[in-house]
Amino acid sequence: MTFRNRLTTIIITAVLFMSACKSTQDAGIISYDPPGATTETKPIDLQERMVFQIDDAGIFADNMFVGARINDFSKTGPKHYRALITPENAPINRSPWYAFRVWADEPQLARIQLWYEDGAHRYYPKISRDRKTWTPVDSVHFNHDRTIGSAWVSLMVGPDTLYVSGQEILDTGMIHSWAGELADEKPFITTSQIGESHQGRPIMKMEIDGTETDDPGVIIVIGRQHPPEVTGSMGMMAFVDRMADDSELSRRFREQFRVVVIPVMNPDGVDKGHWRHNFGGVDLNRDWITFNQPENRAVRDELLKIKDSGHQVYYGLDFHSTSYDVFYTINKDIPYFSHGLTDRWLEGITRILPDYELVEEPFGVASPIAKNWIFHTFGAGAVTYEIGDNTPRELVRDVARAAATSLMEEVLKVKE
Repeated sequence: MTFRNRLTTIIITAVLFMSACKSTQDAGIISYDPPGATTETKPIDLQERMVFQIDDAGIFADNMFVGARINDFSKTGPKHYRALITPENAPINRSPWYAFRVWADEPQLARIQLWYEDGAHRYYPKISRDRKTWTPVDSVHFNHDRTIGSAWVSLMVGPDTLYVSGQEILDTGMIHSWAGELADEKPFITTSQIGESHQGRPIMKMEIDGTETDDPGVIIVIGRQHPPEVTGSMGMMAFVDRMADDSELSRRFREQFRVVVIPVMNPDGVDKGHWRHNFGGVDLNRDWITFNQPENRAVRDELLKIKDSGHQVYYGLDFHSTSYDVFYTINKDIPYFSHGLTDRWLEGITRILPDYELVEEPFGVASPIAKNWIFHTFGAGAVTYEIGDNTPRELVRDVARAAATSLMEEVLKVKE
C-alpha cells in the first residue's frame, strides 16, 4: 500500500471515530444488552460445585466438570425432577446455559424440567456419555413450555453417567489444545499468552505468519466472548484450519498475510459455565470503548501492536452464535479500507456454496463491540460472524471454510 493510501486510511479512520464518539456521547446511542447494564465489574453468584442426591429415588446429578451449569436438582413428583439454572448475575441476556451429569442406582425414566431464573429456553438439549460424541434428544422426549420459558426432557438414566447440555462441551482447554496441536504441526503457527482473565486464566494468542514480505497484511480473528456460543467456536476453528492448510491458495495467502487469532477471549466464563458474562459480571462484547475488563484490555493492547508495526489490517472477524446464520456487517455507506471488500467476500461464499442462503444485516459503527473497535482503530472492514445454534455441524464447517477461502482470494486481489 502506498504512503498516500495509508495516510488517507488514517484520516478517514480518525474522522469517523471522532464523529461516532461524539454522536454516541451526545445522543446517548450506546446501548447495552440488557438496558441499563454497564461494563464496570460487578458481583456474580458463584455456582456451588456439588453432587445433588435424591435419596428416595436413588438418582443423582452434578456440575463437577469444566463448563457445567446447574444450581439445584430436586424432586417435584414421581419420576419428575427440576434442574434449576440461574445466571452468574442479572440483568443478563435471556439465553440460559446448562450442562450437568445425571445417573441413578437402577435404570429408570427421569422427566427433568429445565427451570430458568432470569431467562427463557434457548438451547435444545444434547446428551453424551463421553463429552466427545453428542446426540440431540429425540423430539418425542422434549417439550418446550413457552408460557413460562422452561423445558422438559425425558431420559432413561442408570449407573452409567449421562451428560446433558445445551450444546456440545467445547471448553477453553479443548480449544487451546486444538491451537497447540496445530502449532506443533505447522512451523508458521505460534501460540503465546498475552494476558490473564479475572481468575488468572491465560488469554492466548494464536498467530499464523508465513509471510515473505516486509509489509504483510493482517487479518484479525476473535472467538468466544460469550461462553455458550459453541457453534461460533466451531466455525472459528474451521476458518483458521482452512487458512493453515497446505493448499496452493493458503500458501500464497500466508506469504502475504499474518492472521492474529484470539481463540477464547472469555476463559473464565467458558469454564465456569456462565450464560454470557465474564467473572467480572460483564458482557465483554460491550466493553470495546471503556475497556473496564482485563480480558478486553489484554486483547486491545496486543492488537494495538499491529498498529504500531505500521501493517495494514485488511479485515476483522468476531465469531458468535445466535438463532440463525447471519453476517452483521458495516453499513454500506460507511467507507473503510478497500471499500467493497465485504460485498466481494460474501459473493465469493455464495459462489462456493450456491445452495447456502447467506443472510447479511449491515448496521452502524457506534456500539461498543469488537467489530466496531476494529473499524475505528484500523480503518478496516469487519464482521460479527454469527452461526446458528442449530445449524448442522458439517454446514457450520463448510460455510466457515468457504468464508476463509473467499476472504483469502479477495484480500490477495487487493494486495497484489
